[in-house]
Amino acid sequence: MTASAGDLAVDWGRERWAEVEPWRVRFREAGEGPALVLVHGLGLSADFWWRNGPPLAAAGFRVLAPDLPGFGKTEGPPSLTVPEQARWVAAWADAIGLGPAAYVGHSVSCQSALELAAAEPARVTALVLAGPTGDPAPLRLLRQAAGFVADPVFEPLGLIPTVGEHYLRAGLGRWLRTWVAAGNHDALAAARRVRAPGIVILGKHDMVVRRGFAEELAKALPGGHCVVLEHGAHAVVFDAPEAFNAEVAGFLRSIQ
Repeated sequence: MTASAGDLAVDWGRERWAEVEPWRVRFREAGEGPALVLVHGLGLSADFWWRNGPPLAAAGFRVLAPDLPGFGKTEGPPSLTVPEQARWVAAWADAIGLGPAAYVGHSVSCQSALELAAAEPARVTALVLAGPTGDPAPLRLLRQAAGFVADPVFEPLGLIPTVGEHYLRAGLGRWLRTWVAAGNHDALAAARRVRAPGIVILGKHDMVVRRGFAEELAKALPGGHCVVLEHGAHAVVFDAPEAFNAEVAGFLRSIQ
């Protein structure tokens, strides 16, 4: 199934806006129940969760997904560090009156979700980290870059126009600056400060994330474990949505 970014909004909740100084922030919301925040990966937007938001809302969750600063329809600075992104997510949550919630991060935004949970534990009831970056191993950015080049071979064709349209909207410079800034953040160190239960979900064919790192990260989380999905690559939330959504819903129900 191939879709442009403009098509992704179909049936994906209500488009809403909030003032988070100094920006006006777009986010999507669907469903009722325990709050579940989906934080998109680098260069993407809330629309990228179109295969996850509606099913998770149907499973009994209030699902919210913001456009991070500088991405999607939210204005922002040339780049934000991981701690700055975490503080911004907290400010957005306050702006919409959102209390404690579970957070799902994808790729680089897993680092922001980890930092938020470590810095403000009362906000985060659970963590799901999908294809998490932040590996402190040597030459991490070089390894990631090689993985990004190889990854499209294992992704569905429908992902390419979707990601490409998002990246063009955000601009390559902002994407690169944010990625490099994230390279200075140690996800394992943040995970060791987290009190909320969490899991890591990895696609079997993920060329960006080292499996040993994903497993070590999962072990650092309270009660954590790593789930490897057979048919996913780095964009596991897009590649294997049914299996991914089932893992998320099952995990969150198990800790309620």
